[in-house]
Amino acid sequence: MMNGEGLINVRPLNDGLELTWSFDGKVRVTRNGKYVYEGTDQHYVDRETSVGEQVAYRISDEFGEVAKLYTAAVNPNDDLYWNRHLTSAVVAPSGTYLQWDPIADVDTYAVYREGRRIAEIVGSGYIDETPLEQPTLYEVRALRPVKRDDKPGTRIVHMVGKVMSIAKEMKSDTRRDKELYTMYFLVSPTRPDVATVDGINLRVQTFIRPPMIKNPNLMSPHPYFEGDGRPYNVHATEYRTRTEVKVEGLTDIPIISLKKDANVTRGYTKHHRLTGEDVASVDRVYVEDVDIERGKAAFRLQHSVGNPLVVAPDIKYTIVTALKNSATFKLSGSHTQSPHHEVYVQVGDAPWMTIHRADDLGVSFMGNPMPECHWTYLTCMD
Repeated sequence: MMNGEGLINVRPLNDGLELTWSFDGKVRVTRNGKYVYEGTDQHYVDRETSVGEQVAYRISDEFGEVAKLYTAAVNPNDDLYWNRHLTSAVVAPSGTYLQWDPIADVDTYAVYREGRRIAEIVGSGYIDETPLEQPTLYEVRALRPVKRDDKPGTRIVHMVGKVMSIAKEMKSDTRRDKELYTMYFLVSPTRPDVATVDGINLRVQTFIRPPMIKNPNLMSPHPYFEGDGRPYNVHATEYRTRTEVKVEGLTDIPIISLKKDANVTRGYTKHHRLTGEDVASVDRVYVEDVDIERGKAAFRLQHSVGNPLVVAPDIKYTIVTALKNSATFKLSGSHTQSPHHEVYVQVGDAPWMTIHRADDLGVSFMGNPMPECHWTYLTCMD
């Protein structure tokens, strides 16, 4: 079914998606389980899928199913990288074909299956001929050189970053001036156990892994800061910030609610005597671009929280999601690469599932240029 380019491809249009295929004969196409096309033309245009909305196509010929294609519509003018650029997966009996828009200035991509590195490739697609018997998570990573930004305010951030930089916090050159791009594809050979769900929860936490960290600013009255002393953990009570977005009533007209919290920031002397404590403001954590209709909810979560004790760059992230009354979705986001970030989703009453985790590169990385992580998560199931 597949070759280096794939027999089935998808490309974004200004107002939709276009599917093309290179095999002849009569073809039947279904979109999210509903028949939408039958004929001998080798393309189909979808103008119904909203930006960010996950969509599943089944393409069959006279002998039966040829392949399934999963993707989401994009907006070329969106601020978020993975809302502007396409990712998709073609799933067939002969294998799984992951494809994405090429990332500028990126030569190679690392591919992981269930956390294990399986390939390093050149080009914007990967074919895995491994038969899938259960849901399988693929991850594709790439590093891209950071371009310096002269927008207002970045000079101040750069000065703070330089003061905060210390030699032992410097990472290798492969990460020092690189942005991280990560794509997740959850590919399932079977449909979810639950066809319809009424609620979906999103939880995002930022945290500092060590129990105590040295302040790289030698002029600060707070030589040390208290960390959170923990690994990744969706249920942890120790964090810098926690944000939860709850979407309820997806079987009808859904309701979206936001809960946000910041833990106490504490400074210490080198002898670990308390020098000050305060709680950061969460006023700049909010939901915008809310779009609600029966069985669907979309929103953009914005987060910008500073250190209440010292002048330092804010912890910033943006997450965009389009949810439906099913276990299928696309999430996309970006964040500064400090501190640790973790993103989880709970579908109905199911356990929390890990969407994205990113390690802290250290506060010295938060100068100008500020390396960000751009990530996207696509469920590839009906």
